[in-house]
Amino acid sequence: MLILFHSPKGGVGSTFLTAQLAMHLAERGHQVTAIDFTYQDSLKLHFGMLPSQTVAGMTYAPGDTMVVGGVELLNGHAITEDRRFLDVLEQDDPGLFDPHRITLLDIASGSRALKTRLLSHCDLHICPLLPFAGSLATLPLVEPGTPVAQLEKTAFVLNQLDDTRRLSRHSHSFIRELLGDSLLGTVRRDEAVNEALAMFEPIPKFAPSSVVRIDLDRLTHAVERRLGLVADEDAGAASLQI
Repeated sequence: MLILFHSPKGGVGSTFLTAQLAMHLAERGHQVTAIDFTYQDSLKLHFGMLPSQTVAGMTYAPGDTMVVGGVELLNGHAITEDRRFLDVLEQDDPGLFDPHRITLLDIASGSRALKTRLLSHCDLHICPLLPFAGSLATLPLVEPGTPVAQLEKTAFVLNQLDDTRRLSRHSHSFIRELLGDSLLGTVRRDEAVNEALAMFEPIPKFAPSSVVRIDLDRLTHAVERRLGLVADEDAGAASLQI
C-alpha cells in the first residue's frame, strides 16, 4: 500500500506529516516504510536522527535498512537521478514497493514530474495545506484542470491550525466546506514540534502531552479508514473533529 505526500507549495509540513503518520501507523501494528525523496534529506530528523547520520539508499533489490521507531527508513533521492528508475515507474507494476507494507513517500513540492509518475501507483495522495492565503491559493495546482473535489486519490490535511487567529479559523471553515470528506483532518500548531526537531528528538519522547499527538492519532485513524485497514465501527471512538 502506497501513500504519497506532496503539495504544490513547500514549507507546509509534508515531511513532518510523513514521519508522524509513519510512526503512528507503526504504533498501530502496521509494517511501515518511509522513503525520503527530497534533496534536503530531512525526514530522518523527525525520527530523532542527526544530520550527520546516513540512511540507506533505495535500490532495485532488498538490502540493509534502518528501522527507527518501528519504521523502516530509506532515502530515495539518489535513485531518482537514475533514468532506469523513471523507466520502471512507467510499468504497470514497478515492483519497487513491498505490497505487504505501508510505504509512505515524501516528495518535494518542486518534484512534480516524480509525483505524477508515482501517483498512478499510489493508493492515497495526501496534500498538506496551511491556513494561510499563500497555501490555499495553490489548490488549483494540485492537479491543474481538475477541481479538487473530483480528485479520487487525493485527500488533504490542514496543518498548523491556530484557532486564536481569525484568518486561521476562517481558512479552516472555508477548507472544510470546500473539501468535505476529502479533508482527512487538522493538526494544530504547537511550538513543541519545532522544539523537538531542534533537540533531535521525536515528539512522543520530547512532548508526550502535545495536542499534536491527539490530532495525529485522529489523522492516523482517518487514513486507516480511507484505506480500508480498519472497519468503521473499530475506529468510531476516534472519529475526527474537523
